[in-house]
Amino acid sequence: MKWSIGTKIGAGYALALMILVILGTVSYRNTSGLIEAAQMEAHTYQVLENLTKVLSTLTDAETGQRGYIIVGEDRYLEPYQTGTLVVNQTIQNLRKLTTDNPNQQRRLDALEPLIAAKLAELKETIDLRKSRGFEAALQVVRTDKGKKVMDDIRKITTEMGNEERMLLEQRDNEVKASSGMTIAGIVYGIPLAMAVLILFGLWIIRVLTRQLRASVDQLSTSSAEILATTTQVASGAAETAAAVSETTATVEEVKQTAQLSSQKARSVSDSAQKASQVSQSGRKSVEDAMQGMQRIQEQMESIAESIVRLSEQSQSIGEIIATVNDLAEQSNLLAVNAAIEANKAGEQGKGFAVVAQEVKSLAEQSKQATSQVRTILGDIQRATSAAVLATEQGNKAVQAGVKQTTETGESIRLLADSIVEAAQAATQIAASSQQQMVGMDQVALAMESIKQASVQNVAGTKQAEVAAQSLHDLGRKLSDMIGGKSA
Repeated sequence: MKWSIGTKIGAGYALALMILVILGTVSYRNTSGLIEAAQMEAHTYQVLENLTKVLSTLTDAETGQRGYIIVGEDRYLEPYQTGTLVVNQTIQNLRKLTTDNPNQQRRLDALEPLIAAKLAELKETIDLRKSRGFEAALQVVRTDKGKKVMDDIRKITTEMGNEERMLLEQRDNEVKASSGMTIAGIVYGIPLAMAVLILFGLWIIRVLTRQLRASVDQLSTSSAEILATTTQVASGAAETAAAVSETTATVEEVKQTAQLSSQKARSVSDSAQKASQVSQSGRKSVEDAMQGMQRIQEQMESIAESIVRLSEQSQSIGEIIATVNDLAEQSNLLAVNAAIEANKAGEQGKGFAVVAQEVKSLAEQSKQATSQVRTILGDIQRATSAAVLATEQGNKAVQAGVKQTTETGESIRLLADSIVEAAQAATQIAASSQQQMVGMDQVALAMESIKQASVQNVAGTKQAEVAAQSLHDLGRKLSDMIGGKSA
């Protein structure tokens, strides 16, 4: 498999990185082990320190007890009181520090009752000294109960200390082993890595020099060909730039023409919109007129019906008047007959004659009033007939007006629809003109961009020509640097 230059350089870096990773990993593991061992050593020292603190605290408490028993003053109890508080806290610290050690936990389980017993013995003697005096407390001390408990405490703490010292020795050996491996890795690993990297680097340099010499020869040949090609391209690019300039001028003229057309189309569209609005207003006015004619027709029909009912009621009144007239004539006749009978009766019929005269008078008045009412009713009937005729003619005129208004509204509706269609067409034309205007703007921008690109191509071609010449010169220099023949 043939490797490229980049692959070979990358392989060199990969090898160096792999060696560094191996050395780093080994050093990290050794250093981590060293740190862990050092932490365990510090942990062991903490356990030993707390064990020593337990004994010293109990000793201080016992000293305070003896001082108080002998002297009897409370100030001697301060070491006892301080020791009582500190020893319990110290036992809790030992519990936490030896959580991972079952043997030490068992010893602590045995140690805690002993410490409690010792503290109880100290408290007992102090209470006896307070309540019963020196001799009572001294008798308890002479039983050596406190001494035996203290000896058991010292025995357990000694066992715990011995085990921690053994662990300390083991961890110290582990620290020494880790530090030795770390030093060995640094002392032997770094020179070995440097030797491997130097050999690999020399091999890469030799291979790369051979490949570079072949590449430089090919570069010199190619640069000469590129130089000739770029000269021809520069000439063609100059001609293209001139053609593009002419095309840009033509597009600008077309753009101005399209702009004028767009303005005209927009004006036509505005006029069409106004005409559409006017036609819509006319159409609404005709619809309102049609609705008004309909209402007039309904009112005329209502008036005609009212007049017909009035005529019918007039006839009824005439019949009633005829009846009243008949009653008046009969009353008059009765009054005449009553007057005749009153004359026949003589003096006895004078009062009845007066009544008959009054009835006759009333009958004459009723007859005259009936005649007047009949005259007035005749006038009303003639006026009613004329109103009925006029109403029928007005109704016919209204129907003709409704028909004509309907036909006019239909004509205006068709005209409005035509105007709306024309307005829509004008709007579409204006929109199309605007789109064409936008398109011409885009074409003009594109031609301007092409023009600029052509100018840049000309400049770039000239730069490429210069670069090709520089590349050709560089190929010769590289060939001279690696000791080959220039192309």
